[in-house]
Amino acid sequence: DIIMASTTFSGPIKAGTISHTTGTTVGDNVKNVGHVVMSQSVEVKNTDTTDLASNIVLPAKSHIIAIDINVEVAFNGGGADTMDVGIVGNSDLYVDNADVSAIGPVALGTTGLCANWKNTGTSDVRVACKYIDAGGNSSAGKARVTVTYTQGNNHS
Repeated sequence: DIIMASTTFSGPIKAGTISHTTGTTVGDNVKNVGHVVMSQSVEVKNTDTTDLASNIVLPAKSHIIAIDINVEVAFNGGGADTMDVGIVGNSDLYVDNADVSAIGPVALGTTGLCANWKNTGTSDVRVACKYIDAGGNSSAGKARVTVTYTQGNNHS
């Protein structure tokens, strides 16, 4: 087994060589610093039918870039098998009723409530996920939910 080193930073983390614009020459005196993109993920199973308070915690003022749901084992509840992604107490804040009945990546379409992704607010938030078993008899299902974001990218 290969064990990789791990480094932890407190954020937001920015990268680039020029922090402030002082002129008009790109590569010399025009700001090129940007926020580092980060991601966290959690596994959601067919038994997670109430708000699963995940291990994903987004820092205050983060900007969500993407939420990916990848179904590894199809959910088989016999009805409209869907999933919500949000925060504890509001599990459909970010994704509402995404279809998880087939293996593979889930196309969010209009279920991705992107207007809520722009700023996570003034406090850290714990992401919650919930499988909705409309048929009431699911015996299988597993998906990985990944949230990709930048820290402290919003200052409003």
